[in-house]
Amino acid sequence: MKALLLIGGLATRLYPLSKRLPKSLLPICDRELLHYQVTQLALAGINEIVLAAGHQVEMLREFTSHYSGGLSFHFSVEPEPRGTAGAIGYARDVLAGEPVVVLNADILSALTLADVISTHQQAKRPATLVGYAVDNPARYGLLNVSGDAITGFSEKPEGALGLGPHYINAGVYVLEPPVYEQIPGGRAVSIEREVFPALINEHGSLTHFPFDGLWNDIGTFESYFKANFTMLARRYIDGEDTLWGRRDDCAVFKDLVYIHKTAKLKGVDLFHRVIVMREATIGDNCRLQNCLVLPQARIGAGTRLTDCIVGPSAEVPAQAKLSSLLLVANEPHVPFYPEAIDAGR
Repeated sequence: MKALLLIGGLATRLYPLSKRLPKSLLPICDRELLHYQVTQLALAGINEIVLAAGHQVEMLREFTSHYSGGLSFHFSVEPEPRGTAGAIGYARDVLAGEPVVVLNADILSALTLADVISTHQQAKRPATLVGYAVDNPARYGLLNVSGDAITGFSEKPEGALGLGPHYINAGVYVLEPPVYEQIPGGRAVSIEREVFPALINEHGSLTHFPFDGLWNDIGTFESYFKANFTMLARRYIDGEDTLWGRRDDCAVFKDLVYIHKTAKLKGVDLFHRVIVMREATIGDNCRLQNCLVLPQARIGAGTRLTDCIVGPSAEVPAQAKLSSLLLVANEPHVPFYPEAIDAGR
């Protein structure tokens, strides 16, 4: 079995943070988002990984070049965006007739992929979808679930749906070869609106794998911020699990404070929920609250920051007093309003 990571396109909702860095390489507690997915695949025994990408491909190649230990990476480079299913179909030659685990590469989750694969193999349906349990599905389309089967898809619901859980598409699939071999070529194809409904019409249902653990869609500044602190909360509560790994490159403190060992700071007040990543510098007499400081950022002395993301290599002048902003080097500031964080999810 192989894996296919859907890297996606320009990540315009994360611009300008994504201007110089693919969304899948954004750091979550000093590890690239893609690193966590590769770790999950390796733990599931999958050692051949295909990256379906069409943007900033050379940066992705550089990232994968540092892996060893039996993992091999292949690239399927789309000439133009072809949608979720179109990207899968375009990679059919490199998938070479093997079953495939497909992951949207903008998802951070604690899913155990070996369990998903086992469920798929036992059910003997052409496709398995992971459904993520939500209490309020107002922003999402829903999976129509009956027992272990998916019987259809619903658009964003209107009105009350009653007690949950309600399941949304978590962006993780296991597909048998005929599924991707039959995807039309040469155009954009939607997996939810075209491929899966056609499979249900032909086979009656698809397999459902329910999940209610850590799951974050890294699509906005707010969700990216939340993913970092949700990961840190898991580390503080649960210790070094398989997703976090065994690390000695950082310190974790109460009130959700993280400092990489290469960061430079002293005489600083880090007041509740602050992540300071590698080679960042914070000047004397600074006070940060609810902030994410990315690698090599520099914050001048006497600065006060609240509810901010400081981008890679960005510089914040001394004595600045800023709040609710994304600060990216050589770019205008962008308003940013952090979401609440549920550490258990």
